[in-house]
Amino acid sequence: MKRSIMFFGLSLIVAKTVSADDAVLIGGGYNLHGSQGQIELNVNWVQDVLQSKGMKVETYFTDGSEAGADIYYQLPPDEQTSALEPLARVFANRVREARRYRENNIANLSGSTRRPDLEPALDNIIDRTADSDLLLVYNGHGGQSMSTPDHVTMELWDDTSLSANELHSMLEPRSAPFRFVFAQCYSGGFHRLAYDNPTNGLALSDAPRCGFTAESAYRLAEGCSASIETDDYRDYTTFFFAALSGFERDGEIIGRDPDINSDGQTTLREAHLFTVQEAYSTDLSRSTSEDYLMRWQPWYLRWLPVHKNLPNNQFAKMYRELAARYGIALDSSAVKQIRQKLAQSHAEYDDTMAQSESLNYQIHELQFELQRGLSEQWPAILGPYTGAFQKLAASGQLNGIAADLAQTSEYQQLVDLQHQKAVLDETLLDRERMATQFQKLIHLRHLATVEQQLFEYGSAQEQDGYRSLVSCEDVALLD
Repeated sequence: MKRSIMFFGLSLIVAKTVSADDAVLIGGGYNLHGSQGQIELNVNWVQDVLQSKGMKVETYFTDGSEAGADIYYQLPPDEQTSALEPLARVFANRVREARRYRENNIANLSGSTRRPDLEPALDNIIDRTADSDLLLVYNGHGGQSMSTPDHVTMELWDDTSLSANELHSMLEPRSAPFRFVFAQCYSGGFHRLAYDNPTNGLALSDAPRCGFTAESAYRLAEGCSASIETDDYRDYTTFFFAALSGFERDGEIIGRDPDINSDGQTTLREAHLFTVQEAYSTDLSRSTSEDYLMRWQPWYLRWLPVHKNLPNNQFAKMYRELAARYGIALDSSAVKQIRQKLAQSHAEYDDTMAQSESLNYQIHELQFELQRGLSEQWPAILGPYTGAFQKLAASGQLNGIAADLAQTSEYQQLVDLQHQKAVLDETLLDRERMATQFQKLIHLRHLATVEQQLFEYGSAQEQDGYRSLVSCEDVALLD
């Protein structure tokens, strides 16, 4: 074991850094149409990173090793050539025209993620590793809770699911540390695994439990694109495991060393802090210790006067570095500047959304006109699953219709409008990502303040609870 020293507020924390030996990796969609190729690539990469750290990894993905397609992906733009593309554009099926299906190619699968299959397997792993460290990584989709955060779910194969509350119950027999990394939508609800009561309260579980999530229990996460281009990866998994491995997915060395205390190894906590600071995405990620801080802060402390200077802690340091990156002057006007930039980002997003909606209306109008003209000349074209349509396709007429359609000015206008819409969609995503950066600044500033308040006003038990979560998070996966 190695001991590392970190400062939090006014207190000194001495955290043990140990190696987690066993890992469970769960991924894939809830059915074929929600099982993007990006998730498969994420799972393959995470599996490689964990195994390179000497960990024993049990991987569960979609339908396991069963024969048959269980993922889909989008062809790269330079391969999206089809004689029927004009018809796909007119009948609003262009995205599906570029979609392909196949069986997963993940090595050494332990089984499927169907709940009837996964639940007993997880029970066995949890029981078998009750006295040793266990890491759970989930890379799939998440479901929102309409009641309490602990009812958010992992969406599993065959449209089954497992909630944070249910996983909490499964973990009860464990005495050794349990850690998790969840990148799905609404993943923040799984921070309730760290608490004694999965529904409410600040009392922590007897056995150490902690983890990291891409988002809160109330927000969508970035990711799950069907693209297979590495440049498109902006999700939490990408940045987190790049920090742990030291390399980007394409093999390039990462641009900044995530090893905060320069002890030669990157802990899970350091990987998370790296992700928060470096990820230009829509994710406002968080750790269990940060969740604890946000839940701890009493209402009356929120009304205290704002200190002129931020405390000297890691959150404040990250805030200052990120503020400098986005041109925020570190003076008394900083908060006002951030809120102005956030408001500007939201206004730009709303303006771009209005343009996108206007374009969408024009596209639908033009598609309707083209569909009407085609159906008047070839009525069978409106029934793609009928014998008449099959005869049309078998005769070769369908390709001829598409070729003639592509020469019309109305079709060229449709292509131009759809291209403009695609550009606006990219702009919308960028606007949302930029707004998140300013939300992140507000969040980091708040965390810096609340951590300081905890060490000034919190009870010894509350401070110890926070320290224990930080210690649980600050673990390296040793080579």
